[in-house]
Parts: sequence; C-alpha cells; structure tokens
Amino acid sequence: MKISIDAGHNCTPDGGAIGIKREDPLTKEVVGKIINKLQNTTTKIIDCTPYGQAFSNVGQSLQYRCSKANQSNSDLHLCIHFNAGGGEGVECYVTSQTAKNYAIKICNEIALLGYGNRGVKDGSHLFVVKNTNMPCVLVECAFIDSTKDMSMYNADLIANAIIKAVTGNLIPGNSVIAAFQAACNLSGITDKYGNKLVVDGVRSDLTSSALAKVILKKGTSSNLVKWLQTRLITLGFPCGSGGADGIFGASTLVAVKNFQAKNKLVVDGTVGTNTLNKLLD
Repeated sequence: MKISIDAGHNCTPDGGAIGIKREDPLTKEVVGKIINKLQNTTTKIIDCTPYGQAFSNVGQSLQYRCSKANQSNSDLHLCIHFNAGGGEGVECYVTSQTAKNYAIKICNEIALLGYGNRGVKDGSHLFVVKNTNMPCVLVECAFIDSTKDMSMYNADLIANAIIKAVTGNLIPGNSVIAAFQAACNLSGITDKYGNKLVVDGVRSDLTSSALAKVILKKGTSSNLVKWLQTRLITLGFPCGSGGADGIFGASTLVAVKNFQAKNKLVVDGTVGTNTLNKLLD
C-alpha cells in the first residue's frame, strides 16, 4: 500500500489554529510519528507537507500538497489537522465511499483513546479532499481549544490509531517502557492526574510525569525495584544471587553504581529521573 500524507499548515502564511496548543506543531508531530513508524513496513509513505516554505496565499499551500500527492500515485491521501471552535473529539472529512470506509475506522480507533467520536462528514468543500486524485481523508484528530482533548493528547497513540485503522497493523510499543508502566501501577505510582498508567509501551507525558515521582534506593522494596533489577541484569549488571527479587540490597546498589558510572551519571546509587531515563533508552 502507498500512502501520501500532509501535516496541515506548517508553512507561511498557512499557520493553523491556536488554542491551548498550536495546531502547527501537533500536525507535524503526528505526521512525523506516522512516517517513522511505517518506515520499516511494507507500506510506502510520501510526505507532501511544504514545511517552512513561503507562499503568497493559503491556496498555493493547498495546491502544493495536492500536486505532490497526485504525482505520488498513492492509494490513499491522509491530511492531518486539529480542530478548534469549542467542541471535543475526532472527526473526518471525505468525498468517496472508499475514503469513508477508512475514515470510520480512524474515528473509531482515535475514539478508543478517550476522545469523543464526531463521525465522518462531507468534505466536498475542502480543497485538499476534493482535489486529490485518490481517496482522501482529512482527519481532525482533536480540538486544540478543548481542555479535555489536550490533556489526553499523545502523538504516539494518535499515530498508532491512524496506522491501525488504515493498514490493519498494530504498531507495538516499547516493551521496556511497557514493563516500567506496569511496575508503576503495581507500586502505586500514578501520573500527574493521579491515574494509573496505560500499559502501551509509549513514553508519553503521562508516563514521564509518573517517572518523575520515582526514587529507588537501598532499602526500597517494590515491583519497581524488581523492574529495575530485571533491566540492570538484561544490560549486563548482575544484582547478586537473589536476582530480581524486588529488594534493593547491597548487590543491587553495586549494580546501580556501576550502571551510573558507565553512563557518566552521578554515581550515588540512587535511581531517580536521570538514571531512569538512561535505563529506558
């Protein structure tokens, strides 16, 4: 399958909407994630975004996208946007039945992340949707002026949802991060909103906010210590005869200090944010 894609706006004078967040960086981030995740798959993807270019008017920016998409002979064009105007949730715009079939799946997958599902709508008034030769789906991923939507925003998860909807393939998360998320949940470490983490293997803002709460040192016993020991052992730093027993003892302290020294961290034997970040690399 060949997919052409563009990140809405991202050029002069086409700057996008402004709310709690700016639309420009969000569309760029989601498109970048989709492209990176599909690089080593059988799906070929062509980026049609005129990043940083300057046009006389928005119409020229839109024409650039359509021309590049039409030259690509792709099977589907995705136009990624974020909404504004006081609503909530995801919606898609299409003109063809084929595009509608994809759009329904995209709305459903993004809605599973917690966003409201506003459904599929007629896109015949939208330049890119009506001027691309292939089926085109313009995705309004969420509302940038919605506190609810922006508190949930995660480019990785939205990209995964779109990829699953379009290709049928689930992009796996990082197993090390997933194990860390699960250990946080078992150890009572929550995100910045006091909620358990989604065990998806994605290093999101919510996972980072939980990580910032973690401090492991000699004398600590928890599932997070067990995760720490498992990770250290995997990286070649043995934790004594007890292995990954969940107890931060003398052997684990030595392993932590050796890991810190090798990675040019402060060698204090305490596992805080800097050491955890390196362990999650």
